[in-house]
Amino acid sequence: IQVVQATTTTVYSSTSTSFVDSGLSVTITPKSSSSKILITADFGVAASTSSGAMIFNLLRGSTQLFYRGICYSTAGGIYSNAAFFHLDSPATTSATTYKIQYVTQSANATAYVNVGYSGYSNPTAHITAMEIAQ
Repeated sequence: IQVVQATTTTVYSSTSTSFVDSGLSVTITPKSSSSKILITADFGVAASTSSGAMIFNLLRGSTQLFYRGICYSTAGGIYSNAAFFHLDSPATTSATTYKIQYVTQSANATAYVNVGYSGYSNPTAHITAMEIAQ
């Protein structure tokens, strides 16, 4: 029925052991309360040279829909990427915001979202919401 996409070229980093916003969010207003919303996202991630993992979760408003451990570093920094699909049933016609948060497993490690790799700067991260009629 409709597609809404948000992008960012901002790099986010955190040493917080509590979830923080990644800067990736998208708002969609379903045309029908019976519609399903397919959320897709892709973004680069990294963990610093200290031991620790980067974990992200997807929220609808303040409701956690799922989480993933995405990269882990023990002796050296690591770069990776995250991409996912999630089918949601918000059962509303009100504006609905989906956002990605992230956290580092250890305060000794820095977690990064949308980080460049090996000198390549300004990557573009995407989050897309697609309404599917039922």
